[in-house]
Amino acid sequence: MAEALSKVPDPEPAPELQLPDSITVTATPEMRLSPNDIRRLREQTGRTFAELSGDEADEADRMQTMTWLQLRRQGHDVRWADCGDIAVEFQVEEPDPTKTEP
Repeated sequence: MAEALSKVPDPEPAPELQLPDSITVTATPEMRLSPNDIRRLREQTGRTFAELSGDEADEADRMQTMTWLQLRRQGHDVRWADCGDIAVEFQVEEPDPTKTEP
């Protein structure tokens, strides 16, 4: 029996996740999320989405939540802990000159 077990190949190691060093968000970042995103976020952090992103949330938690969501929208199966070292660059949108007030 032990001989049969030794012939079972080791599983392939999971590939290392390649994440960007930084992300760019606009003044109004896209915050769309699914119920499963909310569940994954709670599984990874032990806290609710409101606790992580609401008015009473820590500023770092809000930025990390925004980073986590944006990377998930980009197709990354990212972990909460991975998002703490990703820099966030805020992009200010240029005003539309055709939309001026009289």
